[in-house]
Amino acid sequence: MKVLANVLMVCLAMAIAPAVKATAQLSDLLILEGKEFALNTNPLANQLQKKQWKPPKEALISSANWRGYLATWEIKGGKLFLKDVSIAVINPKDEHDDIRKSITRDLYPGAAEVFADWYTGALIVPDGKMTRYVHMGYGSSFDHYQVFRVHAGKIVEHLSMTDAEFEAYKEKKFAVFRKTEAYAKAYADFRKEAPDLSKAQAEDFIRSYFAETYLSQ
Repeated sequence: MKVLANVLMVCLAMAIAPAVKATAQLSDLLILEGKEFALNTNPLANQLQKKQWKPPKEALISSANWRGYLATWEIKGGKLFLKDVSIAVINPKDEHDDIRKSITRDLYPGAAEVFADWYTGALIVPDGKMTRYVHMGYGSSFDHYQVFRVHAGKIVEHLSMTDAEFEAYKEKKFAVFRKTEAYAKAYADFRKEAPDLSKAQAEDFIRSYFAETYLSQ
């Protein structure tokens, strides 16, 4: 399960005041058959937590990328591979500009790419036309999605769905998740850390930010 602290940070930011708005997040990238797509999940999050990684001082952190890095992935041969991890830094040739700096070999010395055998979850890929923009996280809607269920880095299911099919699929999976201890703990943590949120608001956040977890089941 994702680290709840990141979820709560967004949740609290939204609850502070109407004038304070969360920001749509810069997505990781996923390469599928040579084409590049935005990825609405972050498979590297738990690995970086285990490594106790923190963005280096030179990294430029923005409200559009609170995690501090951008990861590029590729699915090939039925497996998920990490191709690159980069941070934004000031361009030494132009202090008003920024460039990407790879930190892959700092995290995985000597590796050109890394088989993501640590990852079990769902990769959510919006590959259609945007139908609704939401200025928060990965909240925007699209008219088509691909979902890859992953277990220990191996693709166990690949689904291609319209927006309506995707929403129905999520609701079916979420209904099962709501009966678990994991949901109960997440809900209790939300209410403890953000008591001003209503039951409906807390559930909406859980539905959104734990999608990677319950869609993989």
